[in-house]
Amino acid sequence: MDQLALFILAIIPILVIFVGLVFLRLSGTLMSIIGWIVTAIIAILFFNTAPVIAAYASWNGILASFGISLMVLFTILQVTMMDVTGAITAITVYIKSIAAERYEQIMILNVGFGSFLVSIGATPVTMLPPIMLALGFSPLAAVALPCLGYDPLTSFSLLAVPITLPATVFNLDVGHLGSNIALFLPVISTGFALSMLWVADGVAGVRKGLVPAVIAGLTLGISCIIFVHILPPSAIGLVGVFSGLVTIIMLFLLRTLKGKPVLARLDESEIAKAGMPLWKAVLPWLLLVVFCIVISIPIIQSGLYGLLGPLQKITIVANKSVDLKILNQAYFWVMISTLIAAPVLIRTKEEAEKIVKIWMRRAWAPTVAAAALFAVAYIMDWSGQSVINNTLTFAPGMADMNMNAVIGLTLALVFGVGFPAISPILGLFGSFVSGSETSSNVMFYGILKKSTDVLNLDFMKVYAAHAVAGGIASGIAPAKIINAAAVIDSLGIEGEVIRKCASVAVILTLITGVMLVAFIYI
Repeated sequence: MDQLALFILAIIPILVIFVGLVFLRLSGTLMSIIGWIVTAIIAILFFNTAPVIAAYASWNGILASFGISLMVLFTILQVTMMDVTGAITAITVYIKSIAAERYEQIMILNVGFGSFLVSIGATPVTMLPPIMLALGFSPLAAVALPCLGYDPLTSFSLLAVPITLPATVFNLDVGHLGSNIALFLPVISTGFALSMLWVADGVAGVRKGLVPAVIAGLTLGISCIIFVHILPPSAIGLVGVFSGLVTIIMLFLLRTLKGKPVLARLDESEIAKAGMPLWKAVLPWLLLVVFCIVISIPIIQSGLYGLLGPLQKITIVANKSVDLKILNQAYFWVMISTLIAAPVLIRTKEEAEKIVKIWMRRAWAPTVAAAALFAVAYIMDWSGQSVINNTLTFAPGMADMNMNAVIGLTLALVFGVGFPAISPILGLFGSFVSGSETSSNVMFYGILKKSTDVLNLDFMKVYAAHAVAGGIASGIAPAKIINAAAVIDSLGIEGEVIRKCASVAVILTLITGVMLVAFIYI
């Protein structure tokens, strides 16, 4: 079979998922399962993948998804508890006391606070949609804005796991990789800030919020560059945390310089509507922030890991295993923070039962979808491989029968020296399929290394652009959109959100490619 035919076959799973969501308007959960089945069939029939390897890859993907799927599961529990007990209502009342225009609310919550949340390991796509909805934004905007807000610094999300994990696996200089990624962020972050205004309120919104959006985007990106260089490599996980905080401070400072108040006084009726003090309403999030910062300390990380040690390392097949690192994962501490805050927030047994009932209804679909999309990603990554001498590897002459390799090498052959301009598309593709930049960065490392070696290109710059585009994909990743839609009971609008945000993702990915060309050739 020729290269073009293999290329078409390799991209069919992503096309199936995309068409089902965007044009047929089917649910994200259904399309993730269909995409999983289609991927397995194509890998088995056309890419020399044994059914048992496809099954092992799926199992590996499901376990590897826990950082996302279980995060979805437990953050939906946390937000549901906060919603039912009135904590979200109270938070919204206090947020309205921030004397900000609609466009400033978008910048403060989704650019500044969203970047801070995702950097400590929390999930703005679960936390922010109910607040955006309560502030008067449409369901589409309430879902789309936090998903876009996940993106600007997503390489530094989850305490920079998308950077540190591939750096560890492939023995890369984490500081060098982080600094290369940061170079793209002033432009990309600003592009996201402007895009959020457009998604929420069209061209009129962009005109009204142009200055705050540019300031927020540039502050976020430039702060990232500064912190990458002044913090030691071991503290790279705090780059996004500090950058998000600096951006929030800058937005408040901007209002002060304009002579506008930062806070408005709440009257008695508004205080009564809140129903509880702010500290109580945000207690689950305060606990989570504290836990995430504490577990980022290296000595505590190693101590927590040592409590379970090898018990959490699961062998899949041959030399392939998944280390769950349960006590080091943000989802575990989301669960703990929820359980600790529950007695403070929940007032009756009936309220507790209502929370569990709503949680089970909301959570199963996005949790399943996240796991299925990771299974898709790992089947593609393991396709064409077999177990030889107790090692999962390619038999002689079979390396080119891998689905990811076919996609990457076809693009390299077609575009040649122009490959840098389109290489970020692989990052967009990988994160769209898996819902995770981390997974995309790991899966496509070999493809990009081989392609850049053949074309004699600077690998680290190309890899950094790939990571940036993987972050951009968060705005259209079905796993994240399903998650955001579920917490406001709006499942079914995933396709509409993707249609609205797809142009943003494509344009920013193309800009990333242009910047990469400039960094390499100029």
